[in-house]
Amino acid sequence: MPATPPPFRVHEPDTAGPIVVEVPHASLVVDELAARFTRVPERALAADADVAADALFGDVTLEGAALVVATASRFVIDLNTAPRVPTPYEDKLPYGLREVRRRSASGEQWLESAPPRAEVERRVRDVFEPYHAEIAARLAEARARHGAAILVSGHTYPDVMFPGAADVVLGTRRGESAAGWARNAVAEVARAHGLSLALDDPFPGGHALERHARRDEGVHALQIEIARRLYCDARTLALRPDDVARLRGFTRSVIAALTSAAAR
Repeated sequence: MPATPPPFRVHEPDTAGPIVVEVPHASLVVDELAARFTRVPERALAADADVAADALFGDVTLEGAALVVATASRFVIDLNTAPRVPTPYEDKLPYGLREVRRRSASGEQWLESAPPRAEVERRVRDVFEPYHAEIAARLAEARARHGAAILVSGHTYPDVMFPGAADVVLGTRRGESAAGWARNAVAEVARAHGLSLALDDPFPGGHALERHARRDEGVHALQIEIARRLYCDARTLALRPDDVARLRGFTRSVIAALTSAAAR
């Protein structure tokens, strides 16, 4: 039986700071086992990924952040949605792993059938849980070293599905997952880079924030969503290198600002 590939890769900073960045939805990879049950149109596989999110957050290690990037497509399992305990009943399977009619950001539609229970359990066991265990361990190390830790969950979003949304949407689960100083630090950087910013609308933050934030223990968590219109073509998804570089500067500045704010 084919082995499940490692569910993430980690980019290490030279000197570790208090911040961990995770990118859960950039990959287009459907492993060999998953591909037996999950057949996604090629166009949808790319359009529904967080296009180039790993590239947009690629310089955060230069500011001391560890960068954890998922290696499996969100069509294998959505790492930012909590899986419920699998049962033989479709409505208890993790979201996206039961029979649903999919509508892609690319406009394609198809019926996706639920994989067998054993395959669902494999994905939870071999992909979902190791990924979040790595994030938890990194946050614990950062907190032990610095007295506080911050998780930044990095995403991008398709404008066609969220017309009128801000350039950057900062998710904090409506203030539950991060202190005001962390929110303010990101807002100031966005303003300095000429980017509009919205708080929690339309993305308040997903499972990563719910699972890992522990404000009373000094562990904060933020979700950052960046609009695709800022760096790629809506139809072809072709990247504009100068705009990608500009946004890499933005995300690097966010990490620097959060690191400084956490130390106060």
